Amino acid sequence: MNLSDKKKKALKATLLLVALTNMISVALSPATEQIRQFFGVELATVQTAMSATNILQIAVSLIAMYFINRGILTKKRAVVLGQSLFALAVIFVLLFHHAFWCVYVLSALVGTALGLFVTNAFGIIFDCFEPDERQGLTGLQTSCISLGGIICSLTGGLLASLFWYGGYLVLSVGVIIAIIAAINIPNYKTPKAADGMRRSPIKPKVFFYAVSAFVFMLCYVTVSQNISSHLAPHFKNYSTLAGICSAVQMGGGVVSGLLFKKISGKLQDDTLVLALCMLALGLVVLSFLTTALPLILIAVFVCGLTLSLFTPWCIFGTSVNSDPTNSAVTSVIISAIAPSTGGFLSPVVFTNLTNVLVPDSTAFRYRFVAGCALVIAVILFLRNRFAKDGAKATAE
Repeated sequence: MNLSDKKKKALKATLLLVALTNMISVALSPATEQIRQFFGVELATVQTAMSATNILQIAVSLIAMYFINRGILTKKRAVVLGQSLFALAVIFVLLFHHAFWCVYVLSALVGTALGLFVTNAFGIIFDCFEPDERQGLTGLQTSCISLGGIICSLTGGLLASLFWYGGYLVLSVGVIIAIIAAINIPNYKTPKAADGMRRSPIKPKVFFYAVSAFVFMLCYVTVSQNISSHLAPHFKNYSTLAGICSAVQMGGGVVSGLLFKKISGKLQDDTLVLALCMLALGLVVLSFLTTALPLILIAVFVCGLTLSLFTPWCIFGTSVNSDPTNSAVTSVIISAIAPSTGGFLSPVVFTNLTNVLVPDSTAFRYRFVAGCALVIAVILFLRNRFAKDGAKATAE
């Protein structure tokens, strides 16, 4: 898509602003205990109500993709509508915060909003920027996602300490972002829907990046999912420290996102190998250091660095192997289905498996996942070597 430099700069700034809200759900999680106490329900009931967001996000992403491919919906309208639903959620919680059923409705609204704008913001990058521009922008976007996670986590925790639905007020930022998106994002249909073109088939390399993103998230989320239990036997204020560790981990993502273009420009697909090796290193350090807090923070920071190396390279690689006729599909695969499924299955796979081998040992779990990450890194390294050798042979 041909856009002037001025319009591209405005679009880039808008997409980065949208990215700040990708992890807005972390603003809501600090209220879990307050919700349980306020309504007098079981913790599992609260967690189930709030986790509906993840399932709906994937479902709505697929539905939006269907409508976009048929010209019923555009990516701009999906982003604007998604951000607007955040504002609707704020109004809803202010009116009905006295009833527990509103938590289910709020989860549905937030999940629907995320399903509408997260994947389509990536799709807009695929469509509106050249490959070199995408490479830098995807790194900055992932950096903004992590930065937004930090801001939302801290703000949501502060507001939730005032009243249980305080964190939901963070969603009001959607009003401002929806207006900016409506002004700066171009409104266009997919070429198939607009011009009767046939949608291009999805290239095999898109599935390679999708599988890579899946296995990476399978390993990556074990850091935050187990850090509270890992610290509990050694620190009285383990809940607070776990929150600090999560913020530091996301801080690592901010830093590596700023360096992504330079690193990935040199390493190409080996960026994935580097990220997995760094993740393994961080997990091993975490497994052996249970009382040295400064070193624990360094370890989670190193783990956090890997997110903004691995994820944006998978997104960038997918964008290079996509075109406007199939970007709605490929963006859903790489930004929603693959990572979300990996994150969802991680505790099912690693927690259950390691509990069978060494019950209730987070240290062993971290080492086990580190070993898996290294095995995957070796497989990817060998795959990259074979791919390069094959490309050289073809060229000769």
